Amino acid sequence: MDQSPAPLLTFVNPQFHAGRNLSVRRGSRWHGVAQARLQLPPGVPEITVPLTTQLRHFNTLTAADLADEHDPSCRTPEGLLAVLQQIYPASRPMRR
Repeated sequence: MDQSPAPLLTFVNPQFHAGRNLSVRRGSRWHGVAQARLQLPPGVPEITVPLTTQLRHFNTLTAADLADEHDPSCRTPEGLLAVLQQIYPASRPMRR
C-alpha cells in the first residue's frame, strides 16, 4: 500500500472561510485526486483534506458557481479570470 503523503495544494492567496472552500485550477492535474495537503499561512499547522473535483470549461462558470471560492477576488468569472491571468499569463476565456 502506498504511504506517500498526499500532494500539496498551493495557493497564491491562502485565504479561507468557514465551511466549503472552492479553488479553481487550470487543466486536469487535480481531477480524481482524493485528498491533498493544504499550503497554509506560516505558523498554521498543515492539514490534509478530502477533495471533490470537476472538470469545467471556464465559459460555463457563473458567480453562483464561484460563491464558495476561497479567494474573495475570484468569486465572479471576471475576478477569477483576472487572477488566473496573473498566475497563468496565457489564460483566456473560451468563446461560447
